Amino acid sequence: MLTWHATSQLFGGLGLFLLGMWLLTEGLKLAGGNTLQRMLSTWTVTKFRSFVSGFALTAIVQSSSAVTVAIIGFINAGLLDLSRSMWIIFGSNVGTTMTAWIVALIGFKLKIDAAALPAIGIGAILHLFGTSARAKSFGGALAGLGLLFLGIQTLQSAFIHIEQMVDFSTQFQSGWRGMLIMVIVGFSLTAAMQSSSAAMAIVLTAVSTDLLPLDAGAAAVIGANVGTTITAIIAVLKATANARRVAVAHVIFNLITALVALILLGFFLSLVKWLQQALTLDPNAAISLALFHTVFNLLGVVLMIPLEPKLRRWLMGLFTRSESQAIKPQYLDKNIVSMPSLALNAAILDQKRVLAELKSLILNTHRTSIATKEPIANLRHLIIAINDYVVQCSQQQLSVEIATAFQNIINTNLELSICLDNVEEFSELQTLKSTLASTERDAIFKLESEITLIVDECDKKLGADFPDDGVKQKLSDFEQHFATTIQFVIEEVREQRIATQAMDDLLKKLGALRRMVRHYVKAWISIQQLSQKQIPDTEETIEPSLKDDPSHKN
Repeated sequence: MLTWHATSQLFGGLGLFLLGMWLLTEGLKLAGGNTLQRMLSTWTVTKFRSFVSGFALTAIVQSSSAVTVAIIGFINAGLLDLSRSMWIIFGSNVGTTMTAWIVALIGFKLKIDAAALPAIGIGAILHLFGTSARAKSFGGALAGLGLLFLGIQTLQSAFIHIEQMVDFSTQFQSGWRGMLIMVIVGFSLTAAMQSSSAAMAIVLTAVSTDLLPLDAGAAAVIGANVGTTITAIIAVLKATANARRVAVAHVIFNLITALVALILLGFFLSLVKWLQQALTLDPNAAISLALFHTVFNLLGVVLMIPLEPKLRRWLMGLFTRSESQAIKPQYLDKNIVSMPSLALNAAILDQKRVLAELKSLILNTHRTSIATKEPIANLRHLIIAINDYVVQCSQQQLSVEIATAFQNIINTNLELSICLDNVEEFSELQTLKSTLASTERDAIFKLESEITLIVDECDKKLGADFPDDGVKQKLSDFEQHFATTIQFVIEEVREQRIATQAMDDLLKKLGALRRMVRHYVKAWISIQQLSQKQIPDTEETIEPSLKDDPSHKN
């Protein structure tokens, strides 16, 4: 029977470890600024470098979730293809094994009063009194590292007390049934705590204190490795198609690796024992388990070398239905909200889709004289979704540049929304034209043709170097012809070829036409500027902004 002291030590140690891991990960992410994104965008030129990037970044940040979120953002932005993303995931899986090495090599040997407690104290002082956001974040990471080691020591003490009170050697079954039970235990620990690192710390501590035999601990590690996929699955339940494909690749890799490791468990443990002797490593059980974790994940990577091309082709056939739904957001992903520069890029990409759909709507209205209400309503919903996403992203500390860019996205959406308002009146102009004389219809038709030239030019030049004189020249030509058309309509009234009431209706519709094209071009200019502006890494931050949802103004 466990005493209250042992139970409180167990839960307290686990809590300290989880809190320390969270502080360490968040602190490193914030202290690094956009470093993680820059490294992923520049290091992942080949599959091998993608693998090394995934391994290195996960080992440094101590969170495969942070790396996975960055991958999702980059693949959505078109900066990574699926193949390289998969190899980053494979590398990230190997990178997670570094947590076990930290616990085994340092955590069990560290004197808390000599290193961990000072780290907590120094980190807390930096976090509270640091003069820059980066210093505060580094302080949080340092304090998190100290708490992590304090949690390991508390867990170790708890397991020693538990081992003295309960004989667990009679509780474990040998053979396949016993190993499967331990796999389930490892999986359940990771799924419940949403942290494979915490599950690994528990298993390593149990093995190091002789509470668990090595083979049972190895089976639990296999289960914990599979359990890491739960976080990825939950994260992409409502995510984009590419994000789901990455998550499926993550699940398949871990399942294949776990199955092979479980079938060859005896071989792996013998190989680990030989490697420990060959590398003159400490023969304790915790080192054995950390080495086992690394070896079977590396084997999984080897297995993926011939399988990855076929797996990638199969994945590309999944979730294609969601990609074909043009009216829904394709790039807005809640998983990258905490990484503002990636979230900004996602918002810009969906805003470009609005502009492209708006162009099609304008051209279709010109050709068919009909502006159906459904596509207009769908585009309004997409604009509101982008606004909601920007507001959500803005509820955190942001660099001045990114906060300004988010505000510009809201302003651009306002331009797009006003353009939509006038598309409906543009369609009414088509009906009004049937009541006019041929000379009057020809004048309006020429004006509409110039609008077609403008939106085509904008679409052709989207993403090109900015500013662009071609669009400005076409808009200038349109403005001149618009003034000529208005003067022509007034002359027609003077000659009594158009009634005064008809003139009022026609001028109203022509005004809507002019507003439509002007706001379309203004939105295009803003999107061009947002797309081509480089967001610098800066320590200057501002408080959360845009708290009042401006989407209601649309």
